[in-house]
Amino acid sequence: MAKKARPDLEERVDILVEWLELHSRQLMFGSIGLLVIAGGFWFYRHSNRLQAESASVALSEAESAIGSGNLPLAQSSLEKLVQRYGDTPSGAQARVLLAQVHYEKGEYQQGMKDLEPVTTDKDAYTAATALNLQAAGLEQSGKLPEAAALYQKAAARAPYKIDHDVYMASAARVLTTAGKTDEAKKIWASLASDDQSPAAAEARVRLGELEAKTGNAG
Repeated sequence: MAKKARPDLEERVDILVEWLELHSRQLMFGSIGLLVIAGGFWFYRHSNRLQAESASVALSEAESAIGSGNLPLAQSSLEKLVQRYGDTPSGAQARVLLAQVHYEKGEYQQGMKDLEPVTTDKDAYTAATALNLQAAGLEQSGKLPEAAALYQKAAARAPYKIDHDVYMASAARVLTTAGKTDEAKKIWASLASDDQSPAAAEARVRLGELEAKTGNAG
């Protein structure tokens, strides 16, 4: 039986050699194709990494300009950063900072416009921050009901409880100013009932004030 198996093995080897000879051209091009794909993937990752690093450096420079109080330089730097690296995480942060620069100048509409692309950012914290700033812009513009709704939207998007509660407290304050005390009381009551909430102490005070007002009115 052992002698009979040897010709079969040799025959299979011969068949494999013939197949490789017949298909060597296809194998060569297939290998080249794989190398091209691998090279393209490496270049894509390398390019993205360099872009992210450049964006981070540009963001640091813009932040330095803000820190020194040079808002015109900061605005110019941030606008260039957004234009060149708007799709990077640093680009999203630049939009937030640019909106704040516009707010400092009283340009609320432009600031809210700058924030719009960030409100749907895949990073929940970044998106919630943008929504909160948009709400602040609406509040400063006197659009109180809209601001309150957007503060609550920011709270719903916020990944951390501390941010959620802070945004809800902002919504309650705006609702109070807008005369929507019943809605404000619901929010304050919810925050006041949670001893772990960073807004609990304020919520109890505000709730007491609103109940006193409604009691006196009655």
